[in-house]
Amino acid sequence: MADLLDGIARWLDDVGLLTYDPTGRTGDCFIEAMPATPDAAVSLALYDGPAPAARDDADTPRLQVRVRGGPDPRLSRRRCTAVYRALHGLAGVELADGTWLTLAAARGTPAPLGPDSSGRHEHVVNFDLDVSGPTEP
Repeated sequence: MADLLDGIARWLDDVGLLTYDPTGRTGDCFIEAMPATPDAAVSLALYDGPAPAARDDADTPRLQVRVRGGPDPRLSRRRCTAVYRALHGLAGVELADGTWLTLAAARGTPAPLGPDSSGRHEHVVNFDLDVSGPTEP
């Protein structure tokens, strides 16, 4: 079954921006979660976009990329910026889960969230996605 977040995580892993383990036991990229460890981590989550058109296989969800680093805010900012530059404008790509990414467009540039309760700085960037999934039986 197609899983857009899994497909994006695998793509970002393939280009060397993070380490993704689909089981969630290792690596530094997590789906819809930001666990306490490791210190340097990336969380990917989808949130609602506009209502889909009837009889159309295209969807326009939004993606949030949250990046955590250490006590130096430059670490999370640099990594968030690298993800931003890799995804913003990415078009015409079939992701590993079979989803066709027509276009990823950033809604803004990476922004600071400040430090978490452990003093680790976080940055976030959001994207509008235009995708169509494989036909499921």
